[in-house]
Amino acid sequence: MKNKVILAGINARYIHTNLAIRSLRANAGEYAEDVELCEYTINQRREEILARLYEKKPDVLGFSCYLWNIDYVLSLACDLKKVLPGLMVFAGGPEVSYHPEELLKTYSFIDLVMVGEGEQTFREYLQWLETDGTEEGLAKIHGLVFRENGGDEGSDRIIRTLPREGMAMDELVFPYPDTAGLEHQILYYESSRGCPFSCSYCLSSIEKSVRIKSVAKTVRELDFFLEHNVPQVKFVDRTFNCNHAYAYEIWKYIGEQDNGVTNFHFEIAGDLLQEEDFALFRTFRPGLVQFEIGVQSTNPDTIRAIRRKMDLEKLKNNVARIRENHNIHEHLDLIAGLPCEDYESFRRSFNDVYEMRPDQLQLGFLKLLDGSYMNEVKDGYEIRCSGKAPYEVLSTKWLSYDDILRLKRVEEMVEVYYNSLQFTASMAYLVPRFDSAFDLYDKLGSYYKENGLLDCSHSRQKRYEILWDFCLGDVCGSEEEREELREILTFDLFRRDYVKSPPSFVRPREPGVRREIRRLMDRALQGTGDLSARYGGMTAGQVIHIVYVDLFTIDMGMLTETGRLVKRTPRYLLFDYRQRDPLSHSAQVAPLS
Repeated sequence: MKNKVILAGINARYIHTNLAIRSLRANAGEYAEDVELCEYTINQRREEILARLYEKKPDVLGFSCYLWNIDYVLSLACDLKKVLPGLMVFAGGPEVSYHPEELLKTYSFIDLVMVGEGEQTFREYLQWLETDGTEEGLAKIHGLVFRENGGDEGSDRIIRTLPREGMAMDELVFPYPDTAGLEHQILYYESSRGCPFSCSYCLSSIEKSVRIKSVAKTVRELDFFLEHNVPQVKFVDRTFNCNHAYAYEIWKYIGEQDNGVTNFHFEIAGDLLQEEDFALFRTFRPGLVQFEIGVQSTNPDTIRAIRRKMDLEKLKNNVARIRENHNIHEHLDLIAGLPCEDYESFRRSFNDVYEMRPDQLQLGFLKLLDGSYMNEVKDGYEIRCSGKAPYEVLSTKWLSYDDILRLKRVEEMVEVYYNSLQFTASMAYLVPRFDSAFDLYDKLGSYYKENGLLDCSHSRQKRYEILWDFCLGDVCGSEEEREELREILTFDLFRRDYVKSPPSFVRPREPGVRREIRRLMDRALQGTGDLSARYGGMTAGQVIHIVYVDLFTIDMGMLTETGRLVKRTPRYLLFDYRQRDPLSHSAQVAPLS
């Protein structure tokens, strides 16, 4: 091509990849090899990215725009136009597709917006650049919004061309020619577009129909990920199992072709699962798949207000059935700031979901997306949101900003003490000592605030020390409870990783205990102990850590129900960091006699 064309993706994190720019290039036909992809993250210095893009001297630069990067993109585009005056800048993606005229009138450095699906539009645009270049020719390309006369001074007329029709999914070219440079990143994959549901806060509901790739095409493309041992593939489909027959065939295929490495992530509707799905799930390798299930709220009035359909009792039952085999990671979502949900109602929703015992509980906050129905009716609900992306809720008719800030603290505590999977036994022990699980995280968040512990970067060890200090007061008031807490925190601490200098609550080893542990280790390594089959012949530096504890085992079921430990004769626990749970990454634990 006579024009140098770059597509830029500004990702939220390094581990992410930008599917949109890859799909545009893959579907650019004869021009694909002439398009260069550049990826960065919002955590990089803006000046660094500005310099890198400037040095490439592009003629045309396209940005993929989302909630998390729109401010960053606009700042970059503004400065690039100053140092490259002849540069043509275009934007695409959900953050610019719903009010492109307003965007062009506000930001003179954006020359053109591609609205909606961009693959065909981009290919025709490249053809226009190469063969035409006239405004009349540009106006014939569907899915564009641009200024008349190229935006010359004195012209503010905006031209919107005819809308772009959605592509047949089987016509899409696979976006990954290879995995070079992507070995340690998440690869995103799309097998459908649209959503059959009408959740008022979501942009996917705008397209009422769903277009799905054929099973044959999908499995051919999944073979690429399996053959290259890609660590994780995330399906971006909004509700993967909205077509049960299709979802079942894909799940069945990845189960049959499992390479022992690749993990597949799906967003699903938990209440749509059927009996044959559960029979199939029981056959999966632990870690083969993980499910993200959007519950959002358990308040019936809220569910109706957001135009969502959900069988809550069926969902609870299905989540429990998935959990039974401990082979599928479950991630359940809640959204704070929805209509009809005040602080007490959200507390109930939180507790309902917490009782489902997901591996992760994501507490998110409503975002008023441009183009969503919720954005249109926000005034009726008195929803106030931030004026800058990601347009997150500040208050509603039911929640004050004080409530939002309090829930923010709960969110942080859940991330640290629940979703990290580093305090599993500790949380199970502590929850019954509060009126509810929510109250534990609420009070823990208040403790952090009162002691100036928020907005600080704490080490893993420090998080344990903070939890110990938090519990020393009224939570574990008796000597017996404090000793139980000491044991269970020690258990959680060493189950994740060996700590050379443990926190103050860990009972120091007496000389006699150290000698006994050394004897047990020697027996195991010499092949005469009860674990010799596993550890015989190893050197001490290869293994393991042994801790003397007063509890024989921890029954997580009993802990969840009663908060009491199952105590037996004092034993030694061996933590094997080479053998880890594929879902929680915790060390394998074995009692020593």
